[in-house]
Amino acid sequence: MITFQNLVPGFGDPLSVIWWVLLVLKLVALLDAAFRPRAVFIAADKLTKPGWVLILVVFTLSQFFQGWLSFFGLIGIVASAVYLVDARPALRAATGRGRGGWGALRRRRGPRPL
Repeated sequence: MITFQNLVPGFGDPLSVIWWVLLVLKLVALLDAAFRPRAVFIAADKLTKPGWVLILVVFTLSQFFQGWLSFFGLIGIVASAVYLVDARPALRAATGRGRGGWGALRRRRGPRPL
């Protein structure tokens, strides 16, 4: 008999699904911070790039070794959320990509039509 556990290993119970979702959240924050230029953090007046990367690496690794319900795991969730909700939009605005979203109006480049 084919069950969900056989099709997708590692997603047997709801807590393991939450574990994977939180790991992806932490990895997205970590990769975003790692690939941003160092000068953008200074221009946005946020914590430095090495500071954010160190914080996010430590708390991402704590999920592997201690789990997400530990003290460091919960702090890691908060740190990742703060980065994604507060620092990332400020960094995007500092690079000039902060305004707009999927359906935002873009400025037209070049001369205006008559």
